Amino acid sequence: MAFLILKEKEHDGHWPWPLNGRVINHSPKPVQVWDDNSQFYFVAAGQSSSNSLDIDHAQEPSSQRWCKIDAHTLVVNPNGTFANCPCYALAAGRPCIKF
Repeated sequence: MAFLILKEKEHDGHWPWPLNGRVINHSPKPVQVWDDNSQFYFVAAGQSSSNSLDIDHAQEPSSQRWCKIDAHTLVVNPNGTFANCPCYALAAGRPCIKF
């Protein structure tokens, strides 16, 4: 099975769902997100991203920090903070900050 997933990634450049990162936005503000094709777009207030989109980083509305989400589902609290960011990065497309 792992071979099939790797083969699919090689074919179109993205990991297939359920390996895509997702955002569930419970805040009243849109959340800016970034995918590995260097594309920026938004997940609207009160909406969730589609399973077919691959979100790699999301910008926290309350602090403007970037979260690297990998294959996780990121939840945005009503106050604009992230409930479960696995790690923060210096910018979209950057690796996690290691201390």
